[in-house]
Amino acid sequence: MIMPFRKTLAIFRLKNLRQRDKIFGSILAVLTGVSVAYAAIGFRKLIHMVQGGMLGSSDENILEYVSLLPAGQILFSTITGGMIISFIYRFLMKSNRADSIAEVMAANAVNHTVIPTRNGLLSALTSAVALGAGSAAGREGPVVHLGATVSSWISQKLHLSPNMSRTILGCGVAAAVSASFNAPIAGVFFALEVILGHYALSAFAPIVIASVAAAVVSRIHLGDYPAFIIPNYHLTTFWEFPAFILLGVVSALAAIIFIKSLFFTEKLAARIPIPEWARPPLGGLAIGLLALISPYILGHGYGTTDGALKELFSFKLLLLLIVLKIAASAIALAFRFGTGIFSPALFLGAMVGGAFGFVASWVAGLTGDFTFSYGLYAIVGMGAVASAVLGAPISTILIIFELTGDYQITIVLMVSVVIANLITQHFLKATSVFHMQLKQAGLDLEGGRARHVMRSTQVRTLMTGKYATASTQATWQQLRDRLLTQSHDHIYILDESCKIAGVVTVATLQKAHDHSLRAGDFCRPQPVILTPSDNLENAFQKFDLSGEEILPVVTDDPQAEIIGILRHKYVLQAYNKALLDEKNL
Repeated sequence: MIMPFRKTLAIFRLKNLRQRDKIFGSILAVLTGVSVAYAAIGFRKLIHMVQGGMLGSSDENILEYVSLLPAGQILFSTITGGMIISFIYRFLMKSNRADSIAEVMAANAVNHTVIPTRNGLLSALTSAVALGAGSAAGREGPVVHLGATVSSWISQKLHLSPNMSRTILGCGVAAAVSASFNAPIAGVFFALEVILGHYALSAFAPIVIASVAAAVVSRIHLGDYPAFIIPNYHLTTFWEFPAFILLGVVSALAAIIFIKSLFFTEKLAARIPIPEWARPPLGGLAIGLLALISPYILGHGYGTTDGALKELFSFKLLLLLIVLKIAASAIALAFRFGTGIFSPALFLGAMVGGAFGFVASWVAGLTGDFTFSYGLYAIVGMGAVASAVLGAPISTILIIFELTGDYQITIVLMVSVVIANLITQHFLKATSVFHMQLKQAGLDLEGGRARHVMRSTQVRTLMTGKYATASTQATWQQLRDRLLTQSHDHIYILDESCKIAGVVTVATLQKAHDHSLRAGDFCRPQPVILTPSDNLENAFQKFDLSGEEILPVVTDDPQAEIIGILRHKYVLQAYNKALLDEKNL
């Protein structure tokens, strides 16, 4: 009677503990959502404050205002902003760049969600100065990093477990996107899709709570308005579907050019022999000169994006803005004059979609009586290009759906988004620009945290020294006795230079009908081997290729002397553990 009672009591305590964890997680989610929302609001206010001092207007939409700005004020704003950022980098941050979404992904995967608070706040400060001064970078990347910084600070102060810390990090990211776009559903899926890399149910509820809490705070202070006010567009005819399929292809091309331009400009800027402190002012000068051609590229560009969605621009202006925005955003990131990519991707997509809509409408007019709204194509292009750049198809579809509330638009958007993502990932061999940035920094997170563990763990950590060897002159009886008495299931046969000539197992012995043969005569070849520096992903592939359960580990030098073995089950156990760590948030 005592044992069942103790078992029942243990189960009851476990259920109570899980219940308390859920309640505690929900409270933390609300705290994180509210805190991040206020941080996002403060960040936006800071941008407006700097913008008012530099460009003379603190309005969110300065589309009409910037067109009247004199050239001197534009250049003064961008160059001065670059000088202020240089001062922050040199004397406050002690580094030469601010952080953004890629660093949040790295924090989740390898840094136990730890983001230095000071560095995170100063990164937000530099981004606010850059955007207020006219940088062509984005606002959402810095906001996401700021939200992650706040959530990391909460986790560190409360000494949360690694699993809970990752959940709270997701809460911070979701709250940041929700407060920025007034799109709580998109915030949830952006955190799960881009940052955490999975949809674990244990993390879903707290992230939803945080995203909703942030949306409520944002709406209280900023009003219940989406990031873009979009007219009520509709499909003219379902014969437009081929046009949206083609728009997906064009959007992929635009995304690839944009991403390639970012990395090309980064390499080009690194070759310019100037001190690090001079890069932001030089970048500000270059962006200022581009803005003299068209000032619509200044800042995060939401006003200009909104103009394209409302069909305010000509075909020629749309094409011009595509070129200028790609150049200006690439310069901003390469010269450390801003960090975000999200807003430029939305901007570029709206311009590409709008220009494509002009062409589609012209072709439709030649072949029939149809007239298309190029603003609808701007909306779809905005989602398609942004999703391809960010590697976030679900999130961007949901953002557009929350902005429009139109089911028909969402259908054609899904078609364009899927096509744009498939083509972009095929040609770039990467899921998103963030993964490409991390790979450039030596961190490959493609495929999630579990796969990163497999890539970063070497064979030397799991191999064992319990193996048996014999010479090529060993007899059949000697090998049989060793297999039976020493509990070895593999004996590696070594030649005169101590290299592996083959392997003998029980099955190999049974096939050797002539017991007078020596080991070198009937041993099975061992073409697949491992080295201590191989990673577990490579080892897993070699196990799959060879069909073996055990592989020998040899030295990296030409001698290739056996120093251990690795069992397939050890690799599977390591992978399963990494999966559990990733899923059990």
